[in-house]
Amino acid sequence: MAIVRDLPDASRRRRGEEVAMQGKIADFGIPEIFQLVSSQGKSGSLAISGNDRVTIFLFSDGRIVDVQPDHREPRSLLGTMLRDAGYLTDSELKRFLASQGRGGKKIGELLVERGKISKEVLARFLLLQVKECLFDVLTLREGEYRFEGFAVRPVPWGGEAIRPDVLMMEGMQFLDEYPRIRGIFPPGVFRVARKRGERVDPYVFSEEERVLWRALDFSEDPDRVFRKACITGFEGIKALAALHERGLIEISVAKPGVGAEAGRRRRGEIAFRRRFEAVNMLLWAAAAVAAAAWIYRGLLSHGPSGAFARWVDFF
Repeated sequence: MAIVRDLPDASRRRRGEEVAMQGKIADFGIPEIFQLVSSQGKSGSLAISGNDRVTIFLFSDGRIVDVQPDHREPRSLLGTMLRDAGYLTDSELKRFLASQGRGGKKIGELLVERGKISKEVLARFLLLQVKECLFDVLTLREGEYRFEGFAVRPVPWGGEAIRPDVLMMEGMQFLDEYPRIRGIFPPGVFRVARKRGERVDPYVFSEEERVLWRALDFSEDPDRVFRKACITGFEGIKALAALHERGLIEISVAKPGVGAEAGRRRRGEIAFRRRFEAVNMLLWAAAAVAAAAWIYRGLLSHGPSGAFARWVDFF
């Protein structure tokens, strides 16, 4: 049976065609799949399906150069990540997505062309996207994989291709440590903030702690803080736990039904009230100036001044 099954593949190899590799995750684990593609220096796409999602990793000469998340998981899409990090507003994201559909360009290319982000920022977020998607598929226990070989362009925007073995080591650490570290914090949605008045020396922090500490003023939503710092959720929760152990942050449970969108709305309302108060103060200041000018021209003119002097002399 093995000879019969291998003959078509051998024939296809002689014709220069790449043989697709496919199977079930339960039979051949994801780390082994990535290792096989890497060790053989293959180029092409590795599609991993499970939990009603399909994530596609693109390889060039055995290294990962890009990822295509499932559009049913918007949190992993590049545009959503950049919006959550504060580089785009909701309306700008919708406009760029519409432009992408008309021109066929990737949203990252459009954002660099329009000057919304730099090539360096794009490269960092593309790497972050690959990491997040890999950590996500590593949690799958059921599903399928399929590798198809074809030529893939080098990594765009000057970034470096990713060695799967190095990334897989981070992924396995994520599987081992994340549940324990996440258990330090309240289950479900929670909020985080710096403790005010604390004196800190950022140079005693690890790199992840340092970038996270700087990003904490951006939002109370940990996921948005991680995006702003451009670190994975795993790196973020580890850094957050370290800052919590140092006694530098406050953790609070979010009210039921209050999510990131509600938090953004609250911040928008606060900003609107501040703008309204600023405009109101300017109007009052303008009114005061106008009143002062009227008093100067009216009460302190020659006629009224003379009448006022005679009134003083009378008494």
